[in-house]
Amino acid sequence: MSANATTAFEDRLHRVAVDFILPTGLDVDMAVGLAEDMVASGVEGAGTVAVATLARDSWVSDAEQPVREMLAEHGIDVPQPDDEQNEYQVLLRAFGYLGLPLHNFEGLFYVQIPTWNDQGPLDRALVTMLDRRDHETTPQARAAVEQEMRDTVRSHVALRWSRDGSSP
Repeated sequence: MSANATTAFEDRLHRVAVDFILPTGLDVDMAVGLAEDMVASGVEGAGTVAVATLARDSWVSDAEQPVREMLAEHGIDVPQPDDEQNEYQVLLRAFGYLGLPLHNFEGLFYVQIPTWNDQGPLDRALVTMLDRRDHETTPQARAAVEQEMRDTVRSHVALRWSRDGSSP
């Protein structure tokens, strides 16, 4: 497998990883479709092939481990359900880099952030921008604030991360 082949699918791989932390959960159909496309493009790996052979309507419980293995073989570790700090980093990356819709981001963001006095510069900036967005009166102004939020996340958080969940 070439690094270029994996890079071509990087956004979709990260999107599958984000599904593990969203309330809707893993989209097995999307993960299987991605794996099928990767195999058809010559990307190999036991995890990728295992996911590509799953039925698209497989139970999440049957697909979760193979999907985690596929993501891991492409350098993406998915946080375990009890790993809130890594979940938060995945959430930030998905919002900043992968176009995660604001309605999927906002609720989880508010659950994750610490109290005002314990917030870092990024958290505080996002809280302030969310408040400002809520007070905008036009769709264009709200969209501009949302884009500013994405830009702010990108200036604080790297897309790629190491196996321990930290930015490189």
